Amino acid sequence: MRSGLALAAGLLAGLWLDTRRRTNRAEREHPPFGHFMSVGGTRLHYLDHGPKDGTAPPVVFLHGNGTTADDWALSVLDEAARHRRCVCFDRPGHGYSEATPRRDAGPAAQAALLRAATRKLGLERPIVVGHSLAGAVALAWALDFPQEVGGLVILSAFTHPTPRLDFLPMMGPAIPVAGPLLSHTVLPPLDRLILPAMMRRIFEPNPVPPRYNELPPDLLLRPTQLEAAATQLAALIPGVAAMAPRYSEIRCPMSIVAGREDRIVDPHAHAVQLHNAVKGSTLHLLAETGHMPQHARPDAVMAAIERVERAMTTKSIHAEA
Repeated sequence: MRSGLALAAGLLAGLWLDTRRRTNRAEREHPPFGHFMSVGGTRLHYLDHGPKDGTAPPVVFLHGNGTTADDWALSVLDEAARHRRCVCFDRPGHGYSEATPRRDAGPAAQAALLRAATRKLGLERPIVVGHSLAGAVALAWALDFPQEVGGLVILSAFTHPTPRLDFLPMMGPAIPVAGPLLSHTVLPPLDRLILPAMMRRIFEPNPVPPRYNELPPDLLLRPTQLEAAATQLAALIPGVAAMAPRYSEIRCPMSIVAGREDRIVDPHAHAVQLHNAVKGSTLHLLAETGHMPQHARPDAVMAAIERVERAMTTKSIHAEA
């Protein structure tokens, strides 16, 4: 019995040290290349590209769960920042941003924090682009601070409280006490094994872009990020359940984009339902496109941003008249 316990303890210690070694190496090889700021005691990392004195509205990009702001740098950021200021946050606990307390894992709390960061940067009435889980964060931002959001672009977002049994295995790191032990030991090597298949499923039916390999797997599988992603996923369904009855309150221009072949978020249960709830929103279901339209169809995402820009201009002219 004692020998078995000693063996298990030794194995866990070895896995813990290996995870720490891999994390340190990933951070050395892929250091932060953006900026840092502190908001409400939380240190956030962000990318800030494009002209700061342009006439186009600024754009705030919010990435999905389990990835980083690099997702935008590898897709539409360069094009978007040609004529407008673009800020891409590492959401709390992701990339090089600090995690927030568990109580602040839901979409509304994330929106409040990122809204405060945006105000600190001097961005006024930005277009907020939210992908996947961050689509719910963008919607919470528009609901809770309606005068401060110029427009929304919602990509492949989870917006309504549909049952998801497949979420349960991904919530392991959110379990109190046991979660951190798992995220520092057995989960990183297991996740490294399944990550290639998971990436293929996320992008299907589109191929995983070669540039996506620039994101080191060990950077995405750091314990802090696994725990943040799990905690935010656990808070997602309750969060959208509270928000969904309020979607009709949204008045800013909104463009909703989703892939018809999305294997992660059913576009009919989410994108279509959101479009039906928000008067004046536009819906664009992309053929032969999966969960990552910013990579598979960057032209469609840029078109959505430009549609919202034009709608904001038209709305402003009507208001002045």
